[in-house]
Amino acid sequence: MDRRKVDIVVMTMLIIASVIVLTNDNLSQGGAQTEMSSLFLPRLVAGFIICFSLFIGAGSLFKLLNKAALSSTESISLSGFWGVNIYVALFIGYWYLVPIVGFLLVTPFVMFAVACLLGGRRWVAITAMSIIVPILVFYGSNHFLRVFLPTWSLS
Repeated sequence: MDRRKVDIVVMTMLIIASVIVLTNDNLSQGGAQTEMSSLFLPRLVAGFIICFSLFIGAGSLFKLLNKAALSSTESISLSGFWGVNIYVALFIGYWYLVPIVGFLLVTPFVMFAVACLLGGRRWVAITAMSIIVPILVFYGSNHFLRVFLPTWSLS
């Protein structure tokens, strides 16, 4: 299967969903009203999703339009689904553990595991990003967005 086509389809679906979030005011009925409105955070996230999906899909679209040869990393093998099963298990475990153990303790391990599954081999950079990004997200969401992420609840 051609990964470029999958990237383009996923990019298109994400952009359509994000445009719906950006343009529909009826998505948040009875939501928490703030000075920035109840749809500020979903719209901010939708904007980021559009940007990131363009980063993913634009390269694949240009390669597909230029009819560049497929490299070995741009082909998806459908013979085995162990990688998919590992991702699903990781995210189910993450979903279960975050309310119990907390965002700051679980997220770095999941980020590190996903980076390793994606083929990352720069261990220092992966470790640094797995620690720095959750800390920035945690404190940024607490102090700037007033969204309180789960903390350690074992007492």
